[in-house]
Amino acid sequence: MLSGKKIIILPLYVLVVFGLSLTTQIYFDIIPSLIPVNGTAGYYTIVFPVLGVVIIGGIAIFLVYQMWYQRERLKAKYGKLSYQRIFLVGFAGVVLLFSIVVHNFLATNQSNPSFWSQFPFSLFVTPLTSYLTPISLLLGYFRFLLGAFFTILGVAMAVRAIFTFGFDYMTVVYLYFPEESELQDHKIYSVLRHPTYSGLLMVCLGGTFIHLTIYSILFFLILYFGMFIHIHFVEEKELINRFGDSYVEYRRKTPAFFAHIRDWGSFFRFILGGE
Repeated sequence: MLSGKKIIILPLYVLVVFGLSLTTQIYFDIIPSLIPVNGTAGYYTIVFPVLGVVIIGGIAIFLVYQMWYQRERLKAKYGKLSYQRIFLVGFAGVVLLFSIVVHNFLATNQSNPSFWSQFPFSLFVTPLTSYLTPISLLLGYFRFLLGAFFTILGVAMAVRAIFTFGFDYMTVVYLYFPEESELQDHKIYSVLRHPTYSGLLMVCLGGTFIHLTIYSILFFLILYFGMFIHIHFVEEKELINRFGDSYVEYRRKTPAFFAHIRDWGSFFRFILGGE
């Protein structure tokens, strides 16, 4: 990775990648209000906010995948310096995924509320609890509390995982230096296969509940399925090659992102600092 004075480049790199990604998603949110709607013509623009997230998510998964796809070629060409050649590419993918999470906390209709109040656009940005008129206010408070709960829980999980397993492990250094990797037998792995990804998804779920619109649900599902596809067909393919049928059986019994109810005790003990 970067070292010495070059390390100062990393925060700037993160800010630029994150800023461009979030700006792109916001621009796609704005597009529907920029295109004239005559009758039913123009209704197709409701897909643009979803398309923005799909594009950023697709680029993110593609960039992260390069860490695996380019490994043998880079190791053959650069040897021990191969990881340095690809790290910023994979890290950019992670930053893009994080930008999708942050985007889910932003109201899609904030750029032009009057436009989004029109039918059928209003259907996609109106909180679903608003349709339950007699108790909509109460459900609105509950929705916000649930969103805050998942946000705090997700941040705590992600931070705890990074402090427990180290930044190098989170950035898959083991792919390029398997001889220096350590077997992780922490209790949390009997509850979740991917605790850091779990934290990221829970934060995104927090944003989903805070708004609870059709768009916020779709944004979460795009992130969820993108990450699921990546770990199922890329990351865990590597682990199956390493550990064989034992990992296949482990994957069958242990959820990837969300713990079974019976394991909530271990899940919360991990977040609170226990084993």
